[in-house]
Amino acid sequence: MDEARRKRVRAQRSRGRGTSKVDWISDLPDSLLCQVLLNLTTKDVVRTSVLSKRWGHLWKCVPGLDLGGEDIKQYYKYVIFVDRFLDFNSEYHIESFKLSYPGDGNCETQVDLVRRWIRTVVRLGIKHLKFLDYSWGCGTFHLPRSIYTCKSLVSLKLSCVSMPCLKLVSLPYLRIIELISVKFADNLDLETLITSCAALEILLIKTNHSDGGIQVSRVRSQSLLSFTHVEENGSAKEDLVIDAPNLEYLKLKAHQTASVIIKHHGSLVSVDVNFVFNSPFHRRFDPSGLPKRDMIQNLFVAISRVKSMIISCGTLKVIYDYARCQPLPLFHNLSFLRVKFYEYLWELLPTFLESCPNLKSLILESTENLKTKGLSNFSGSQGFLPSLEHIEIKIPLKGFVMEMKFVNYFLEKSTILKKLTLCLDDSRKTEKSVVVKKLLTIPRLSPSCEVVIL
Repeated sequence: MDEARRKRVRAQRSRGRGTSKVDWISDLPDSLLCQVLLNLTTKDVVRTSVLSKRWGHLWKCVPGLDLGGEDIKQYYKYVIFVDRFLDFNSEYHIESFKLSYPGDGNCETQVDLVRRWIRTVVRLGIKHLKFLDYSWGCGTFHLPRSIYTCKSLVSLKLSCVSMPCLKLVSLPYLRIIELISVKFADNLDLETLITSCAALEILLIKTNHSDGGIQVSRVRSQSLLSFTHVEENGSAKEDLVIDAPNLEYLKLKAHQTASVIIKHHGSLVSVDVNFVFNSPFHRRFDPSGLPKRDMIQNLFVAISRVKSMIISCGTLKVIYDYARCQPLPLFHNLSFLRVKFYEYLWELLPTFLESCPNLKSLILESTENLKTKGLSNFSGSQGFLPSLEHIEIKIPLKGFVMEMKFVNYFLEKSTILKKLTLCLDDSRKTEKSVVVKKLLTIPRLSPSCEVVIL
């Protein structure tokens, strides 16, 4: 313990006699305080300088920068601040560099400036790099090629930029990649980048084909644990092949992708599926299309061992139509299910529940105000729900007959249900007592079931 810290501890103990309050933060060494401050934005870190004389210059020693264009309005002040930070840390390793650039991109000097900053942090051994560029046209700013050979990099998060042509990759410690509206020279560059990162565990790719975003066609990684693929305004209709034998979490939102082929699926634990096999929303699945039936069958088999699932109403439509012509695989391990509705298409749900014999928890929610289509269509199913213990319907109920039938279905078919949580629509507050009375008088098959109305 250095002499300055000993003095602080003695002074604290002297002040603390007779009181139970202890300022443990003041006893922490500067190095540990800097690591704590690393979790704050730079704007908040600078604010700590007013706390005491000790904190007055401590913020300068934080090995990270998290600065958005809105934090410093004047462009020249923004540039001066970043340059001073890099100059102060020119002999140290930088842990984190998160930048949202405020320039307008009309000056070549600005482009060179940002590239210089990125090359500098790469040279200083950056671990966590996040760069968001909303000033140029989407993908017109090209990152320097040194980004591919930053051997210290642990996480890379980029948005609205273009990657340079890939010639050499050396990213031995890169664990996290997040790419949002990022452009590559071609599909092979993205595939090579993923394959070359031997430590990669988390991959997130969001593409927007209206901006000329790249089509993700193959993800191949021996180390990958989590993969999120979100496709907005898709126009490409290619297959997506996932070859990741250790994958545990998969999120898919890709309405225009023709099919998803999962080569190794034994390790999958959790999935979030919003996928319609390139079927337009206004058109139902055609059961006579054998190739599409096979693609759907293969995907459902691949995810049939998961324990947790989030599924969209669109995917539920595909399941419902598919089940009319071919049996669904059983989801024996599924214990948690969350369904997101955008229409009152609740008649789609029982078909899928029949394939989940060990489901324990079910959450139903809406992404927006539900459309009234399908209000009178719900009739439930004849089978019981023998494993469900907890049901939460987060969709505000308005007292429609179809809603009452829906609640009635769960209460009369769930043999061991412990708790059913409901919520009422605010617009029906004047009728609340009537609706509540109707809900509470519905017979319950499970004698231990508790109905909670929010």
